[in-house]
Order: sequence, then structure tokens, then C-alpha cells
Amino acid sequence: MSNLKERGRLGDLLMREFNAYVAALIEAGHDWEAVWPTAVWPQGHSLYWLRGRFLLARECATMVGHKFSDGTITEFGREHLEHLALFPDGPPRL
Repeated sequence: MSNLKERGRLGDLLMREFNAYVAALIEAGHDWEAVWPTAVWPQGHSLYWLRGRFLLARECATMVGHKFSDGTITEFGREHLEHLALFPDGPPRL
């Protein structure tokens, strides 16, 4: 598999895991933008596992040169939430 293909897949995985983490933070009533980069959750808590999955995906993406700053990831999260607000029933289909 080419490095470019790996970077794309790992970047997609990173953002998918981040979006799941953000959704759970919002559902739990947290200010996701303030909490996500520094929060530590009790072991066994669902947010603990979601954060761990995101951090693992982030590390894997970094290993193939797909590194994002916290600010860039936060901006992606905002864009994703805006997209969800525009299309609450899912992406448009032809």
C-alpha cells in the first residue's frame, strides 16, 4: 500500500474517531472544544475508551506523516458539526 493511501485512510480514521468522541462529549453535556484536548476520564467510562481510540488513531496517522495540531482538529470538529446541522438526515443522495 502506498504511503499516500495509508495517510488518507489513517486521516479518515482519525477524523471518524474524533467525531465519535465529540458526539459523546456533547451528549454528556460537556463543552467539547474546551474538554477534548486535556480531559482525563475514569477507566471504564465510555469517554475514556472513545478518547483512547482517538489518541491511537492520531498516533497512527502521525506515524505516516499525517500530523494535525489541536487547533486544526478543533476546526475540523466545528466544520463537521456545521455539516451535521445543515444535513440532519445525513448527506444528500442522488
